[in-house]
Amino acid sequence: MCHERKDLPGLAHFLEHMLFTGTKKYPKEGEYHEFIQQNGGMANAYTLCYFTNYMFEVKPEVLPEALDRFARFFTEPLLTRDCTEREINAVDSEFQGGLTSPWWRYVGIMNMSANPEHPYHVACGNNKVLLEEPKERGIDLYDEMKQLYESTYSANGMTLCVFGKESTAELEKIVRERFSPVVNKDITMPIGDNVSDKPPFLSKEWNQLLLQNPVQDVKELVFSWVIPFQDPLWKTKPTSYISHLLGYEGTGSVIAVLKQKGLISACSSGNGNWLEGAFSLLNVSFDLTDKGLSAIEEIGSHLFAYIGMLQSSKPEKWIYEEMQKLAEIQFKFREDGNPFSLCPDIALSLQRLPPSEVLCGGTLLYEFDPDGIQSVLSRLTLDSVRVQHQAKCLAERCTQKDTSYGSPMALLPIEPAWTEKWNKCVKEGLTIATELGLHLPKPNPFIPEDLSLKSSPAEPQEFPVQIKGLEPPVGSLFHRQDDTFKQPKAQVSFYIYTPFMMQTARNYTLTELWCRCVEEALQEYAYDAEVAGVGYSLSTGSGSLRLVLGGYNDKLHVLLDAVMEKITSMQVVPESVFEIVADAYGDDVRNQAFHSPPYAQCSMRFDELCNRGTGFPTYQRLEAFEAIKSTDLTGLSEKIFAEGTHVEGVVLGNLLPEDAKQLASKLVTGLKLQKPLAILPERAEAELPAGHTLWKLDSTDAEDPNHAVFMRLQLPEGMEMEMLMQLFEKAVGPKFFDVLRTQQQLGYIVQMGTSVGLKLPYIIAVIQTEFEPNYVRGRIDSFLEDHLKFVEETLTEEEFQVCRAGLLAELKMKPKNLREEASRYARAINTRTYDFGRRKRAIEFVEKQASLETLKSFVREHVRKAPRMYNQVKKVMDKPDKAMPEGAVTPKDADDLRTWTEHKETVKTFGSSAKWHAISTSVEAAAKL
Repeated sequence: MCHERKDLPGLAHFLEHMLFTGTKKYPKEGEYHEFIQQNGGMANAYTLCYFTNYMFEVKPEVLPEALDRFARFFTEPLLTRDCTEREINAVDSEFQGGLTSPWWRYVGIMNMSANPEHPYHVACGNNKVLLEEPKERGIDLYDEMKQLYESTYSANGMTLCVFGKESTAELEKIVRERFSPVVNKDITMPIGDNVSDKPPFLSKEWNQLLLQNPVQDVKELVFSWVIPFQDPLWKTKPTSYISHLLGYEGTGSVIAVLKQKGLISACSSGNGNWLEGAFSLLNVSFDLTDKGLSAIEEIGSHLFAYIGMLQSSKPEKWIYEEMQKLAEIQFKFREDGNPFSLCPDIALSLQRLPPSEVLCGGTLLYEFDPDGIQSVLSRLTLDSVRVQHQAKCLAERCTQKDTSYGSPMALLPIEPAWTEKWNKCVKEGLTIATELGLHLPKPNPFIPEDLSLKSSPAEPQEFPVQIKGLEPPVGSLFHRQDDTFKQPKAQVSFYIYTPFMMQTARNYTLTELWCRCVEEALQEYAYDAEVAGVGYSLSTGSGSLRLVLGGYNDKLHVLLDAVMEKITSMQVVPESVFEIVADAYGDDVRNQAFHSPPYAQCSMRFDELCNRGTGFPTYQRLEAFEAIKSTDLTGLSEKIFAEGTHVEGVVLGNLLPEDAKQLASKLVTGLKLQKPLAILPERAEAELPAGHTLWKLDSTDAEDPNHAVFMRLQLPEGMEMEMLMQLFEKAVGPKFFDVLRTQQQLGYIVQMGTSVGLKLPYIIAVIQTEFEPNYVRGRIDSFLEDHLKFVEETLTEEEFQVCRAGLLAELKMKPKNLREEASRYARAINTRTYDFGRRKRAIEFVEKQASLETLKSFVREHVRKAPRMYNQVKKVMDKPDKAMPEGAVTPKDADDLRTWTEHKETVKTFGSSAKWHAISTSVEAAAKL
């Protein structure tokens, strides 16, 4: 991005889009995505300030063919002029999608803050800067894009990571054959200090108070310093030491003390992410409470006193060595990752690290460099900091607008009273830090000690096996000892059913708040566990209370004991804890209620309509929350479990059956669960009405410029239906993207896919758009009719076999780690079928029974006759819709189209008349297996 012309921001991003439009050997638009998706994969790309990263994933058997298509991006792209305006529109849709995002608004301000004499700039691009303004200035953007390609895409500046089942020799042969034609233009691409002899930001421009008025409910305070580019210091990583201490959450930390005062709800310390390249950033970001909004000076005093303490003393070698030990354990026992994420990460690391270190160089700490740490600390000064304060209460003071997103903001001098106080804190760091209760962390007690593996089971288990002999309220406990990943880790999930939570929206909201209060009250203790690779979560989900623990099994029981003790002992929630939790929770639910993207609003309304017993809609939770006080949580743990409980669980990893039983026993004893339920609370999913239904509602976000149309075709329950549905999506989904996004440019978010609810499967299609929503719905209908006919009449046996092979490749893919394995069993536990062998039977069905004729029959007998629901959200922002293409019309709705325009009344009326498909409520469901 920073190698493009500074007066054409977003040109590199536009070029990224253009490379997907075809190559000389594969000129058909959309062919690349269609090939990838039909062969069980996906493809994407992203552009950073100094790098563009392209990636794909595909079934192993077609890797050579996929690489042949991919390599031609860099040897013979068509870069067709006719695609120019259309792809600029695609970039603009992406820009419009981030218009109200706090992150993208921050990016816009970083862009306008940059030194005009330095090449640094950052932008997504849009119609204004890539289409309208270049035309006015007589610039041919197509020629500029081609020139950027020719001047920057060179073999000597490119890195590649390929992950396949072949031997390294075979992979090298495949890669050499396909990528040797990439021309080495011997181009020098400067990075870091070599980018320019000018500073990326002028001191007087950076060292200011930045105020922002966000659209969303965000209350944030950030202290940000520009520091020298850190990538060359990969061996010593001085900022890792500093960020570890500034972001520490245990006793004596800045975060812990400020939380005790009720001024912040969260904090993090880190770098500038993908904004870096000519420089690095060190950021300390605080999420403020309402009380904290007027305590900026006090928050800064704590931070600068801690920084002053660090500056006045030598870096502690034992802290570095503890970090070093944890990094070594983390690397040694790192779980396998998804190749789709792993490959681009490695390719990017190859730009920054020696090839021998790309796998470990980003994780390991090689050398303790106290001078390097002190050098960075010395740059954390008051005359080099930018203070960024973001909150709705700053609206009146935000009299300027950023030049990219037009967001309300202001750049002002930092308050003199603040700098005077903070300067004293820095100078008298150790003394003031001690007075404020700040100190360095103590040694981490959660560093795993026993990393040995349990003896392998005599008979390996393909799936989790139910442990017998358990007493109620534990209804079922499934266990599978790991014999695949062979790591000293475990994943434990408990589902606790209790009537209290789902009786009312108030009860549900109380339970959510209580879960968060438990986590917050434990955070100082549990943070060390998290750093050491052991974690937990306590949350509500799909009608149950869920406790999940994961990480090194050596310390799991210690953490579980601590969670149980906190739950039972915290009869009265401390006011300070409640204030922190309530502040963050209130912001969360208000953002969900009033600032969710239009396509997400469609999903929220559909869930409210068709799901029962799994949760409550956001607006009901917000209404309940606004009437809740901290005293309402007094004794809540007893109330939650008073009417009885039913516990189900699954334990995976380096644990024996007796270990699993012990953990379940700790749960029951620790929570004092005594009364078992006779029957579980109801959970069910509604059957949609026959025919076509349109549900039209206004957007809840007054400042979002987009509409959304979300279509669902509801199909009968069953594994066979789900497999045929996925085969249909393999055949048609890529064409949906190509026709409605690439060709018709209806929006940035354009997707066809599949999903499964509690019981029923769906074919889904979603478009978020600036076009009139009825017109877009007509485009979806037209596409569906054309492509239902395509499957029925035109789809060839060869094309079907490609789709089937792609689906089989996905189904046969092994889980990469314990979390992935646990996620595969989650549905069977959540829906209480305990059918862990479903995927295996699905593979057998696709291999032996699915055929082109069964797919055609599926379309005729099920897809065409399926109930069809359109959720349509219309923007309320006063902004004209995009003009429809010349000659385009909005089709007239069919006379039998059922149209709903009310919200709450529709949910109530539909719920009373719908046919509901219920999940088993029997406490004996697992026992009957």
